[in-house]
Amino acid sequence: MLYFIEQGLMTRTGKRYEWEVGRDSGLPLSATFQDYDWADEVLHAAIGRQWYVPQFASLKDALDYGDACWSRILSNWAAVRDRGLTKHENWWPAIYRQACASWGVEPDPKVLAFSETYEGQRADLKTVSASG
Repeated sequence: MLYFIEQGLMTRTGKRYEWEVGRDSGLPLSATFQDYDWADEVLHAAIGRQWYVPQFASLKDALDYGDACWSRILSNWAAVRDRGLTKHENWWPAIYRQACASWGVEPDPKVLAFSETYEGQRADLKTVSASG
């Protein structure tokens, strides 16, 4: 599944776009973070090409299987959370507040309100069916 996810992040609107936003922000550290993040995804994809893909008759079969696995896992997102198997904690507000405190600025309430989950939609924006 990781290989499938990483492949989906390699599109023009995925990690490359995030890197471009970081680069264009004027904050060199932001660009560096995105550069390392992109490199991490490239490594995961390379590992998948070496170890995962050869287990299938074709690349399409490998990607189809990853797609099905991801949807199956995420289709019971709320049940996994409700059983206490994960908190699915939104870590963003705490990190953002910490950054704002170090910068000496007040957090923007709109930014603090960000709370995206994958309960009904995967990171690649595909809708997750409840049936799995």
